Amino acid sequence: MDLSKIKLGHSPLTDTIFLYRHGKDVGLALDKREAEADVMSVLVAHMMHDAPKGSEKVITLGDKKYTIRVTPNAD
Repeated sequence: MDLSKIKLGHSPLTDTIFLYRHGKDVGLALDKREAEADVMSVLVAHMMHDAPKGSEKVITLGDKKYTIRVTPNAD
């Protein structure tokens, strides 16, 4: 299966993360679906693995660094 034409995107207009399939034009979605819940649950599961009190990661995007922190809420 070729996944090279599958991408994640963000719509500033609707403020949602989506998964889409494109053709020759990367900016034109042939099919798409909402994927925010999938993205966030994978991120939280990854960051909470063996970290019951939470964790943080520093990521670099371009020339900027960001800290992402995940902590469980006390119920």
